[in-house]
Amino acid sequence: MSKLRALMIEDSLDDARLLRLELERAGYELVSERVETGSDVEEALRDRDWDIVFSDWTMPGFSAPDALEIVKQRGLDLPFIIISGSIGEDVVIDALRSGAHDFFVKGRLTLLPPAVERELREAALRRERRHMQEQLMIGDRMASVGLLAAGVAHEINNPLAVVIGNIELSLRLLEDKTADDPCSRDVSAQLRDAHEAAERIRNVANDLILFARADSEEHTGVDVRPVIESSLRMAHNEIRHRARLRTSFAVVPPVEANESRLGQVFLNLIVNAAHSIPEGRADVNEISVATMLAPNGHVVVQVRDTGSGMSADVMKHLFSPFFTTKPLGLGTGLGLSICHRIVTSFGGTITVESDLGRGSVFEVHLLPAERVADPVAPAAALRASDRRGSVLVVDDEPAIGLLVTGVLGKDHDVTSTTTALEALEWITQGARYDVILCDLMMPHLTGMDFYSELTRIAPEQAQRVIFLTGGAFTPQARQFLDEVDNMRIDKPFKIQALSAIVNDRV
Repeated sequence: MSKLRALMIEDSLDDARLLRLELERAGYELVSERVETGSDVEEALRDRDWDIVFSDWTMPGFSAPDALEIVKQRGLDLPFIIISGSIGEDVVIDALRSGAHDFFVKGRLTLLPPAVERELREAALRRERRHMQEQLMIGDRMASVGLLAAGVAHEINNPLAVVIGNIELSLRLLEDKTADDPCSRDVSAQLRDAHEAAERIRNVANDLILFARADSEEHTGVDVRPVIESSLRMAHNEIRHRARLRTSFAVVPPVEANESRLGQVFLNLIVNAAHSIPEGRADVNEISVATMLAPNGHVVVQVRDTGSGMSADVMKHLFSPFFTTKPLGLGTGLGLSICHRIVTSFGGTITVESDLGRGSVFEVHLLPAERVADPVAPAAALRASDRRGSVLVVDDEPAIGLLVTGVLGKDHDVTSTTTALEALEWITQGARYDVILCDLMMPHLTGMDFYSELTRIAPEQAQRVIFLTGGAFTPQARQFLDEVDNMRIDKPFKIQALSAIVNDRV
């Protein structure tokens, strides 16, 4: 027996009863409501879900065309069947043209059940087609946004590489002075704060790239507690005017994740929790963050708030791209969707429970790691190159050349140019280099073109190319990097890592 939720717009109790009997005789488990005014129709459509609408043609002060117009205004695609007494053929045709799906004369309802079955089936097909169209539209928007964002990220990452690199150089210069100089200690602390903020900018710039095309990033064993604590420090200003913060960290094993991306997830959830609470009542509201071990061995990170909460309808769309409840200009509708993609890429899950007006609880479930990341060697432990090498930097950003010269110039001879054509001219004239650091995306002659020409005129030099990229945002660039064996260094790069790579190749 099929359940059928039917809204009956009918002023006659007897006619409504006969309609119910006909549908029940056809095998439907009927849930119905009879209304006969426009306000009752609007209330029924607003507060309850229906599978089909049956309407009398005319009633005192109301009619089927009026009811049909209300259904259309609410954007509902419900089968709308008119059941009435004898009316003219031209009226029936007008009604069908206006959007009614069928018409039956009262007292002659033998063919109504198969018509209901047909209309329900066609309504389901229409919903499926709309869903597919929406998915295609979302895919198109994601591709467009991803391409735009990748281009923006490239433009941001180039100057950001200079900012981060020079901060790291400055910290290196201050290393020997901080022990006895309070002023140097203060400057070092401020530079470390600036470095952390710059790294956050890099993550923000790369968010949409991650959303449009999930890059392969190494997953290792990550301790969630320091990542959470870092996210809480970043969100401090968002929290302190809205709620008290409580933390409860159980001992849990490292999880399979990427530390930077995991921090992005936690920061987004914490900031969302803060934004669900209005400012000014921090003494009565609370945000709690906890870690725990689930019975199945998964690590659970829970973010709970006493904010505004969400309705069931909002939660259905919560992880959908471009869905947001924030005012225009305050949200892209991508934050939670990106979080969902990041967590699932780790093999985990993210869930939410919420009550409107009572707050929300987000839980991130993560797999325990199979291996733990190797500790990073401190800068002092890095070995200098055994000999002085020759390094060529090809980058259309002059500041990148200056930065690399500052990083490597003490140990190696560094030459830089802003055009690949000039670099090719030097190599054609006989210049040879141990390492060639080449930007991938440049005007006039790209790093891909440079590499292709270098392969022709000096193949041994082509093998020494290391590509610098602020974001390979074209299909051609991504395909190129997949096909060549040369190393790739993403901007902004760590100067310690750059030194180690160059020293290893000289």
